[in-house]
Amino acid sequence: MKALAQRLSGYLNPRRRLHFTREGWIFSVLTLSIGLVAVNTGHNLFYLVFALLLSVVIVSGILSEKVLRHIEVKRHLPSEITARVPFAVTVEARNSHGRMISYSLAVSDGGDFFPRRILGYLPCLGPGEPRSFHYLIQAERRGECHFGPIHLSTRFPFALFEKVRIIPARESFIVYPPHREVAHLCPSALGKEYVGGKRWRWGEEVMGFRPALPGDDHRFIHWPTSARAGQLMVKEFFEEVEHPRPIFFDNRRMEEERFEYGVELAASILRLLCGRGVAVAFATWDEYFDPISRPERLRAALRHLSLLAPSSGIQGEGFKAWRAQAQREGRGIFIGGEFSSLPSLPRCERVRV
Repeated sequence: MKALAQRLSGYLNPRRRLHFTREGWIFSVLTLSIGLVAVNTGHNLFYLVFALLLSVVIVSGILSEKVLRHIEVKRHLPSEITARVPFAVTVEARNSHGRMISYSLAVSDGGDFFPRRILGYLPCLGPGEPRSFHYLIQAERRGECHFGPIHLSTRFPFALFEKVRIIPARESFIVYPPHREVAHLCPSALGKEYVGGKRWRWGEEVMGFRPALPGDDHRFIHWPTSARAGQLMVKEFFEEVEHPRPIFFDNRRMEEERFEYGVELAASILRLLCGRGVAVAFATWDEYFDPISRPERLRAALRHLSLLAPSSGIQGEGFKAWRAQAQREGRGIFIGGEFSSLPSLPRCERVRV
């Protein structure tokens, strides 16, 4: 039933546009002139020529519709898109008809962040044959962007008219904030030296010995110490553990340019630390992200920054969670504007935007 409704909708709303070419205007004026002469003179020969010219227009409309109707078009985007970084878009056209060849096809694409452009021209597209068009584009700002419909046009068979089929391939995607160089802003917090230690059974350096417990691996029994102590003693190791970096972005209202700069700094610091394999706890006034160590968690934080708007209040849940994490770890990174109007901050490095 759904397929039938879609098919009826396609016939009732065909999404077509028709444009006259230069030759088409000349042909139309000539046809109308001969029609007027036929009416004024009543000569059968003029009526015959007039009917012949009208039949050319009808045949042109039927054949151009046959060429366009069975073409399937899809758009493919990359999984991650960053502002001011060119990304590749692939538009694939395929002739789904089993026997008919489509001729003289042009494909164009556009969106709300770039003007419509013609991607390429296909002299012919055989039955079942796919053809792909690749192009580079970039979004200048973070946030949600939209592609418009894809236009498939042809001037087949007589180039009198250009018929355009509008394919509803509207698509939305999220643009991540652009990259910035941030390694010089807070080197002590971004460096690898910010580590701690803890006792654990698996590690690299021997920290000491303790009495064996049921379930301990016998490979870690230290026999000389066990002989001296008169009981089984196992090695206890020192494992180096890197603390998660608590990072907070102060997204209160500020000038648009400064706010965008702060968003870019926060996103760049997240990318830098996660690229080094460092776990990061990130927060804004209303959102808190648990220590980010996996790519999907980083994408969630970047998506949040991409859609982030200035907040009007302070003392949000995100700030409270970040402050507790920073107090627990003993340090953090605070990215913001005015510090004087803030509640008490834990020990942290402040990056002013």
